[in-house]
Amino acid sequence: MLSIGPYSSTSRVIVAPMAGVTDKPFRDLCHLMGSFWSVSEMVTSNQQLWETNKSRHRLDHTLETGLSWVKLAGSDPDQIAQAAAINVELGAQIIDINMGCPAKKVCRKAAGSALLGDIDLIQRIVESVATAVSVPVTVKTRTGLTLEDTAGAQAALAAQNAGAQMVVMHARS
Repeated sequence: MLSIGPYSSTSRVIVAPMAGVTDKPFRDLCHLMGSFWSVSEMVTSNQQLWETNKSRHRLDHTLETGLSWVKLAGSDPDQIAQAAAINVELGAQIIDINMGCPAKKVCRKAAGSALLGDIDLIQRIVESVATAVSVPVTVKTRTGLTLEDTAGAQAALAAQNAGAQMVVMHARS
């Protein structure tokens, strides 16, 4: 049994968030095929970028056939907390903080896996989000920035101590 906050399922399989793949129709299909857990495509926490069609679709949590688990990306604790609160108002049931995306356009904003370079910031982000919302907060990260470092384990502990109810480790640097 896997439990996150008030949600639980005998399924321990989670459909991972994948840009351009895990949109609402795909998540609905996965739910119809038996998936209980599936995470949305990444949504930027920068509300100034929410006026695109892509963002509007990602922010629409209505008519979700399964659990609405929303992945947010950013590096500003207050901005991510505000984006999390808005997503909860829009129907998100779990908020996931992206600390694992290696895409250049994400890392250039000091977000995604770039956060592994600042464990204190990770803790501040998770604390800020966990305080701002009444739903479970989760984190997805990587093992580290390089094969040799232990930033992933440090990030996982910091996130847990700051209020994350689950940390998923993508076993790659």
